[in-house]
Amino acid sequence: MTKIALITGANKGIGFETARQLAYELRGTKIKVNAAHPGYVKTDRGGPDAPMEIVDGAKTSVALALIDAKGPNGAYIHMGEPLPR
Repeated sequence: MTKIALITGANKGIGFETARQLAYELRGTKIKVNAAHPGYVKTDRGGPDAPMEIVDGAKTSVALALIDAKGPNGAYIHMGEPLPR
């Protein structure tokens, strides 16, 4: 079974860098560490003009929680696609 670490936070840069470093430290184990970008979502923070519904914003986190051993590690992901670091 693949183990997963999910890092969240208000600062994307720190969250991604933490995920990247932790993924490096845990390389060779069954633990995957990635950073998720939920997108610009209609929440209190995103406001009513944001283009994504809450359910769509959750898709990236759910997909990363379900990755298998061949899935990404140390990546910054949005809607199944890696983002530039």
